[in-house]
Order: sequence, then structure tokens, then C-alpha cells
Amino acid sequence: MEKDFGSSLFPSPTHILNTTGSFKVPTTFNSFFNDIIFEKLLPASNLEMNSSPREKANLTLTRSQLEHHDGYKLICEDSGITIHASNACGASYALNTLSQIIDHFGMLIPCFEIKDQPILKRRGFMLDVSRCKIPKMEALFELIDLLAQLRYNELQLYIEHTFAFKEHSTVWQNFTPFSAEEIRRIDKYCQDRFIELVPNLNSFGHFERWLRHEPYMKYAECPNGFQRNEPFMVRDHGSVLKPNQQSLDFIDSLYAEYLPNFSSPKFNVGLDEPWELGQGWSKSIVQERGKHIVYLEYLEEILKLVEKRGKSMEFWADVLLEKPANAARLPRNASPVIWGYEINHPFEEQAKAIGSCGLKFSLAPGTATWRSFSGRWKTARKNIFSACKSAKEYGAEGILLTNWGDCGNHQPWATMYPSLFHASQCSWNGQAQTDDLIATAMDNRLFSSSAKGLGKAIIDLARLDENMGFSLPNNSLAWFALFTAQPEKLSEHLLEEVSTDQLKNGMEWLNQLDSFTIQPFGSDSTKWAQQEWDLGIQLSKIGLERAMTKLKGKFETSQLSREYELIESFERIWQLRARKGGLHESIDLLKKTIL
Repeated sequence: MEKDFGSSLFPSPTHILNTTGSFKVPTTFNSFFNDIIFEKLLPASNLEMNSSPREKANLTLTRSQLEHHDGYKLICEDSGITIHASNACGASYALNTLSQIIDHFGMLIPCFEIKDQPILKRRGFMLDVSRCKIPKMEALFELIDLLAQLRYNELQLYIEHTFAFKEHSTVWQNFTPFSAEEIRRIDKYCQDRFIELVPNLNSFGHFERWLRHEPYMKYAECPNGFQRNEPFMVRDHGSVLKPNQQSLDFIDSLYAEYLPNFSSPKFNVGLDEPWELGQGWSKSIVQERGKHIVYLEYLEEILKLVEKRGKSMEFWADVLLEKPANAARLPRNASPVIWGYEINHPFEEQAKAIGSCGLKFSLAPGTATWRSFSGRWKTARKNIFSACKSAKEYGAEGILLTNWGDCGNHQPWATMYPSLFHASQCSWNGQAQTDDLIATAMDNRLFSSSAKGLGKAIIDLARLDENMGFSLPNNSLAWFALFTAQPEKLSEHLLEEVSTDQLKNGMEWLNQLDSFTIQPFGSDSTKWAQQEWDLGIQLSKIGLERAMTKLKGKFETSQLSREYELIESFERIWQLRARKGGLHESIDLLKKTIL
């Protein structure tokens, strides 16, 4: 019997000892729990279990004090299985590992001892539900189930305007937002799976969804809009609140309605990228006192509002990191989240700077799927590993893996799966797995048996830019060719960075993927992932064709009917997992660039 089975488990355990003998798995386990805290696992586990006296049990769960509260020991002997855990969460992870072992071996499994615990306390995932794509409840519950399997213990839903504030329907009326009752259901669903749903509401910058509407312009730093060069943007409305008491009172009123729906004691208030701070209402104040002092004073006032409602505050650390010495000015109970999404992001340097000030902090890598139709796997792989490594080395609480939806959220849902699995492995075990093992884990945990190979196909699609030898921060080439904010610079950039041969290599790569056949059977989720993967291929082809045209290369393109068919597919596939609200905005952006 195979003994070296650690690579078949995901995330892989930190320690496995093979022992002699084997255990015949019963159809139904006779289980004995020595503590009432484990009883909630009976209905939650996918293993068949009945309660039993200790002397008749072949599965024993024992509450023990372990080094890490999420850790466990799983011991298989020929007479039965014993689990040691400090709490129900650790025991659930042990049962998950046992279930994977049974799936791998069948009803006769080798004896072993597993000692397992995470390298990071915090293993979070943040989903952007404000940039057009608001998931249906069923899709969100399915995602939460996956997060639980992968041992994430935190979820954040990034909210700008997609919560149904009772007095503010103007900002959300076309976006099918989350209701308070839905948030409470999500919170309970997460709790039952040992996941903390942390509220997330941007409270300073990225407020454009409100400030574009006349009733809210009075709160804007620049109510008539602004322009900036890096990153380039021109807006006819504001994106940043005035840093004054009027804005704070308004924010406090939102907190009063939003926060009671969450059981978590934490709250992510955002505060990132205040693009036009100092250009409008606060110009003279910023000139006199400096942008960073004005920012820190606003942060301190937000902290008071958060603590008034019994929460602890975390915030994005980009402004703080412009002058890391300011970390010493921060209240000890303000927790920065250091974000960065590229291969070479200086997590180590930034974690060292913030960690040396004694603050609790976390690192936020990214899935590298936004502003892309395919994903950027090489970038995500290295970025995530770097964040987990630096988090461990410099004493961070952990990581918050981010999946943004910038500029229309055009990336297919399934493109985030490789990064979800990779970050699970790195934040739990600390050692990255190979692409093949990640792909196999995706097949085993996500897809029906008829779709074996779909995991690899999704990863291969995400290697499109790598295959072309192209790397552009925060963009895939195919997406950039269609949606760059400065189209007049596109040809210049392509001429400097890309050759027609590279584009042809990309098209050949996509054509090879397009010829790969996966049986269209299995669960709805499997079928949808296949359709999303194919949509990513077709959208990427359109983008590369546009890039080729810009280089004045000869390349055959189909009739316009193909583009109309693609728009119809985009709309249909979107609504498999997401609500209709927001689709109009995303699809209008797509129509403008490909029709």
C-alpha cells in the first residue's frame, strides 16, 4: 500500500509519520467525543458518524491543549482513529484531512500519525463585491464552503455602495445590493464553518459611488471632479470625502446601520488611495500641515467611531507606508493591512518597518485576476508566497488574499481558484506546491470526476502573459489592449514591449487551450467553471487581435457576429453566479471596446 501520501492532501500537513498496519474504514464511524464542543461536528462533517460509548468507538475526538489553537493531531491505528484538538475548528480540520485520505485510498487506509498546524493565525480572503459583480447567495455559500475546506478562517466582502442602506437607495438602486438580512445569513453560514465574516466598508477614499450623486456631493473633497497622472485618471465627480466633522457624522450614521449585522469584533474601514486629498476643500489645510498629518488625524477620528461601536479597526496601509515613521504616531489598536500585488512587492521591507513599531498588522497579496480575462499566474504565485513568507518572518497576524474587480470585473469567476488554493497552502504549511499538485487539488476539491484536467486548464490560461514573455503591472496584455485608460499610448507601449511574434505565440497558446476537450458533465459549478474558462479564452483572443492590429500586423479576424455572440455569452455566464445588478455597467464597458 502507498505510504507517501502527503502530496495528495491539501493543504499538505506539516508533519506525517507513517506507521505499520492498516485500518478498514467503516461505512459509519462510531464516534466518541470527550467534550461537548465537538458535537456540532456530527451534522457538519461529510463522514458518516454516530455517537457511541468510548469502549465501542472507532473514532475518538479528545480535547487537548495543543501549540496552536487551530492545530490537530490525527492518529490512525489498526483499531481506530484518534483526533486531538484544542477546539471544534481544529477537529474539523482533522476530519477534513481524514476525509481526503479516505477519498485517496478507499476503504482501507494505511496507519499514520499526523501533527498539523498553520504557520499563520489569520488566513483571510477578500472578495470585491462593489465593482459591478455582486454574487448570488448560492454562489457565495459555495465559495464559503470551499474556503472552509481550504482552511481560511476569515472572509471580507469589499463594500462601497452594495449594501442596502435604508436611507440611501440612490446609490444602490441599480446594483441588487446585499440586504441586512442577507449579511446576517452570510455571517451565520461563516460562523458554522469556523470563518469570521469581517465587515469591510471604505470610509474615506473610493467613495465615488456616493459622491457622483447630487445629494452626497456636499461631502466631497472635489465635488466637480479631479485629474491625476499616476495612476492616470480623469473624473467629473469626487472620490474622497472631506476630512471634516460633517463627513465623520455621515460615516457614523452608515456604521450604525451596517455594523450590527456582523458578529466579528473587527472592522476594515479601508482609507486607501485618497487620490485627490489636498486638491479641493482641504487644500489650504494640507498645504499648511501636510497630507499625512491630515490623513492621520482623520484616521484617529474614524478609530473613535469604530471603538464606540465595540469594534477594533484595521485599515489599508498605503498612505502610512509613504512615510513609515508615522507608524509610531498610530494608536496601538489601529491595525494596518499592507497590500501589494506584484512579483517584486517589498513585503519584507514594509513588514519589517511596521512590525518594528509594535503594531498588529497583516499582509494582503492578490489573486492577480483583475484587469485580466485569464489571470496572471506567475505574478500571483510569487506575490502570494512572498506575502506569506514575510508575514511569518516578521510576526504579522497573517494574510488577507484580495480578489479585486477593477474597471468592470470582467475576469471570469473561475480565474481566482488557482490563487485561492495556492494561498491556502502557503498560509497553512508555508511551502508552495507545484502547479501540477495545485491543479490536481482543484480537480479533487472543486470539480466532478468527468472534468479531470480542468484545474490544469485554468492554470494554463493564467499563464498566457508568461507564455508571451509579457509583464505589465496590474494588467494582462489582452485586457490592456482593450481597456487602457490612455489608448493614445497603447501603440507606443506595445512597440516598446511586445513583438508580433509574441502575440502570435499567445494566440497559438489560446488555440491549443481552445482545442482541449472536457466532458460537459457533472455539477452545475463544474459546468460553469468550464464555461468561464472558455469565456476567458475567447475574450483574450479578442484582446490579442486588437493588440496585433495596433502593431499593424496582419491577423485574421472573424466577422462582427462573433463579438455579438461573445457579449451574449458574457451576459449569460455572468448571471450563473452573480446578480444582474452591475452587469449593465460591466457589459457597457465591454461593448464600447469590442463592438
